[in-house]
Amino acid sequence: MIVGFNIDSIDASKEKSAKGNLQVNYNPVITDVQRATVNAFDEDVAKISFDFTVGYEANGSPAAEILMSGNVLWKGNIEEVTKSWDENEDLPDSIRAPLMNELYRKLLSEAVGISNTLSLLPPIPTPQVNQK
Repeated sequence: MIVGFNIDSIDASKEKSAKGNLQVNYNPVITDVQRATVNAFDEDVAKISFDFTVGYEANGSPAAEILMSGNVLWKGNIEEVTKSWDENEDLPDSIRAPLMNELYRKLLSEAVGISNTLSLLPPIPTPQVNQK
């Protein structure tokens, strides 16, 4: 279960000359998983770092980009999470699906405000990841 959610950086930009039909793409990427100690819990948690990109294209050319980086603190199944990451840089399906759904939900909500500031189309609806 997610017990902490942190955005460490946000970078957003748009091209002034971009015109035409906009296409919006989302790309969440897990960049690292580490065991971490948090004062609020007796046992360790998994610190799962991520990059989340919302890319806009107009007629096949980059038009705008919103990049957010941060981490999620995951409590439970720490051995399984860290072992899976160490072996193949991936998360177990039982953790990956709920984690990605939460990343989409929280980060696309953030991106809506940023897109409004840049006068861009909001990046919604929120996609859902299903467990295998």
